[in-house]
Amino acid sequence: MRFDARRMVAGRGLLVTVLAAGALAAGGATAAIAAADGGEGDSPSGERSARTAVSLTQAADAALKTVPGKVREIELDGEHGAAVWEVDVLTGDGAAREVVVDSGSGKVVADRPEKQDDDRGEAIALRDAKTSAVGAAAAALKTVPGHATSAGFDRDGGRAVWEVDVTGADGSEHEVTVDAATGRAAAGEADDDD
Repeated sequence: MRFDARRMVAGRGLLVTVLAAGALAAGGATAAIAAADGGEGDSPSGERSARTAVSLTQAADAALKTVPGKVREIELDGEHGAAVWEVDVLTGDGAAREVVVDSGSGKVVADRPEKQDDDRGEAIALRDAKTSAVGAAAAALKTVPGHATSAGFDRDGGRAVWEVDVTGADGSEHEVTVDAATGRAAAGEADDDD
């Protein structure tokens, strides 16, 4: 097959050339975004990223400086095309707030009231928990090395636990359960249904 420059820039050849160039550019941009984010990005499409400039711990600290209280849940998510940490905080007076922290800069970009659950038992259990979200993430990372992408407070069979999602060093997803009273972690099976 011979390369014909005249055909490439005229008529149907031009259309095919433009479409091919567009497809290559789109594929290249997608590959560049994935490579810049370790291939697992928290892209505008909402996929989770294991690697961000701001860790779960740093995001929790930033949120609690803005809204003092206890972190009830923290999750890496996409908002308005950017990767952010969404931090649900239970304040000292029992109000629920959602604090949004930029995952690149660590700056708080939103602080808004959140609909409060009517579960008073959960709020009391969270206040009484000896292990915080940050402590639970640290315990989970000792069990499964990698990057914590979320930590959520829950009650499981009457005991208070943290459910921590960790992206392992090999890219596999794990859910680690951490006892909120003792700080002991137990890793679940790797989730390989990406």
